[in-house]
Amino acid sequence: MSKKSESDEAVILNESTEATLTTLTTQINAFVHDGTLDSRCAAKLVKRLKREADLISENGKSSKPERKKLNIAFVEIEAALRDHDAGLLVIANAALRAADDAVEVRARG
Repeated sequence: MSKKSESDEAVILNESTEATLTTLTTQINAFVHDGTLDSRCAAKLVKRLKREADLISENGKSSKPERKKLNIAFVEIEAALRDHDAGLLVIANAALRAADDAVEVRARG
């Protein structure tokens, strides 16, 4: 089963609006902040929303104010995803240090 090509997507009439994409992006950001949505899933959703935004822009249905709001929402979700992933790295690093300390204590004892 093959994926749709970008040209196939451009042919299909696009009913999404930038305001809708902004709302979806903001909601995804809230889910990431609340911890109810995995950051990897959120990143994939945002990637798809960006492609959708590009299609809207290519079809000439874009307005400057709405595009600006959407770009701000994209910047905010990307920052939230980076912060979330950084937090996960800190937790993983602490777990590794604790495991190393436990091995070191057993080696001494």
